[in-house]
Amino acid sequence: MRTLFAFAAVLFCALSTEAQERWTVQLNSKVLLTAKTEDEAVNVIAVKDLKKGSLIVTYIPGKVAGERKRRLMVYDSSDSELYSKESFSISIPVASLKKWKIASPQIKIYTIPVLGEAGATVRLRRVHLCTINFE
Repeated sequence: MRTLFAFAAVLFCALSTEAQERWTVQLNSKVLLTAKTEDEAVNVIAVKDLKKGSLIVTYIPGKVAGERKRRLMVYDSSDSELYSKESFSISIPVASLKKWKIASPQIKIYTIPVLGEAGATVRLRRVHLCTINFE
């Protein structure tokens, strides 16, 4: 009986950790942030060195029935959209980051689910993935 209970507890823990969403932010293959929870105060990155390469944001969704795609979006400090892509991962060249740095000292990256035609009338809250401060 104890063995069965222990097995059930391990199985429950494995299933619950598999269902969590998480995301990673990398600059030139260096991991800058890995997070599982949305927190605008904590998920902040300071970027000083913008050389060759690209910024890669990868979103790994939790297990949600019916959710097929996500849109990753980049906004500047005045909440204007700079870039958007319907994907689980985006790659932004450093050249684009340098252009955005001139106009805004900070960018924010968000995601929303893409629901298609059936969800066109539903208002969705965007999920904050990270804030990048240029120095």
